[in-house]
Amino acid sequence: MGKNKIKLLFLGLCYVLILSACNQKEENVENSGENEQEKVETLIQEEKEKVDTSNQDDVVESDEEISNNNEDIAEDSHLNTSLTLILEDVIPRDPSIDNNVYGYELNFILKYINHTDKDIKGFLAETYFYDIFDELVYTLDFKYEWNVIPANGSTNFNTAVDLNQFKDADMRFYNLPFENMTFKYKIKSIIFTDGTSI
Repeated sequence: MGKNKIKLLFLGLCYVLILSACNQKEENVENSGENEQEKVETLIQEEKEKVDTSNQDDVVESDEEISNNNEDIAEDSHLNTSLTLILEDVIPRDPSIDNNVYGYELNFILKYINHTDKDIKGFLAETYFYDIFDELVYTLDFKYEWNVIPANGSTNFNTAVDLNQFKDADMRFYNLPFENMTFKYKIKSIIFTDGTSI
């Protein structure tokens, strides 16, 4: 019976020691956690201060960029409201079928509408062709210097572009059906017959 009491006392003592050790560990973890929390809060505050000063610099730069962009947009919109380009049709020409062409070619049937009070002698434009998913398929620089586009009038114009059958981008453009094509443009400059330009 004495041995059982000793065993119980020993087990009780072990239990008390284990509990004491666990409590000590929890206190250390809590203190460590508080210290870590303080460190994290300090780092967060420092980062906020950095971001705030950085944002102030960015705001100044952004205001300048917005001002420049607004000027560019105003200029672009003035050019784009002065002249309208309408793509009326695109006709692919295949050299294996059409003896009049030597390579893969796309013919563009266009209409230009002059919204100004001056005759237009020529213009430069960037044109963009998109598929039905609004993904850009092809870009072309258009340079027009043929017939005068009369003031407040229009003119029709046909032109063509040769495409390389060994370039994927060219053949994707060639095979894009006109009814699935979206045409956009940006007028870069307009020259009038009186020698002025915008």
